[in-house]
Amino acid sequence: MTSSAVKKFLCGMTIALASVTAFTQPNTTAVEDANKRLEAMFTAVNSFTDGVQFSAEDVESLIDLWGEYEELGGTDDEETIDFDAILADSVYRQWASSHGLVADEWLRKTARISMILYREQMLEAAAMVPIQMEQQMATIEQQRDQVGEEVYKQLTAALEASAQYAEMMAKHANLLPLPTAAEAAILDEYREDLIALMMDEGEESEEYDDYEEYDDSEDYDE
Repeated sequence: MTSSAVKKFLCGMTIALASVTAFTQPNTTAVEDANKRLEAMFTAVNSFTDGVQFSAEDVESLIDLWGEYEELGGTDDEETIDFDAILADSVYRQWASSHGLVADEWLRKTARISMILYREQMLEAAAMVPIQMEQQMATIEQQRDQVGEEVYKQLTAALEASAQYAEMMAKHANLLPLPTAAEAAILDEYREDLIALMMDEGEESEEYDDYEEYDDSEDYDE
């Protein structure tokens, strides 16, 4: 597993939250599967980054090298993170050596930077869900007669699934590492650049565009 797998993980769950808060069919199995994936991912992340702290130089290195790091390639299984596999990848190790990096240390610090930022993003997104749900529920109630009772029940059930998903996201996000005071100060300086690098803006924008188009429609067809 190489850098695109890590990036896929970084943006995937945030995008998933945007999708689940849209008016979709409820899927309890999907929520349960996502819960299991998150638990496995964050257990691996916490273990891998334990005891590591980063400096401003580490963040600058990540920003400078992110483009090259992304170009290292992908994986057939992008729903898991196998840090051992990344470190065993000769292409990654050669790339790290070519930049004078200690391969395992650079990856551990990169993962810590990413997960601290991702924790923030997840908690912010989860906090928005109750507000979004209140607005969406008001819209559904207004159009209950128009969409019919069956669709009305489907939509309200989807909102309930969204609430469950948001709770799950917040629970797991709170298990991710918190920055030290020094790290928090560093992230305040570099946060905007880091988020721009780590989030797949094309995919994220497409998901939100789909949501907005559906949310603003005159009615809700099955």
